Amino acid sequence: MRKTDSAVIMLLNAPKDTPVEIVGINGGTHMVQKLAAMGLTHHAVVRVMRGGGTGPIVVEIRGSRVGLGQGISSRIMVRPFFSDEVVAN
Repeated sequence: MRKTDSAVIMLLNAPKDTPVEIVGINGGTHMVQKLAAMGLTHHAVVRVMRGGGTGPIVVEIRGSRVGLGQGISSRIMVRPFFSDEVVAN
């Protein structure tokens, strides 16, 4: 399997301490704009710092940490990110 064929999963289910790339956001314009203001945009690379249970998850994005509820994190679609890939900003 090629790296670009990696399975897409919800951010809510992303493994802890593993870089993932945002590939889609299933939400309305207002939610997409609010996430963009926090740096959570298409192709952004994030890392789950805390999650996997109940309550919010904490992700690291561009050196900052952001807490997200499970509802929102279930609408953010990600795939594994490999460090030799080019990051689009």
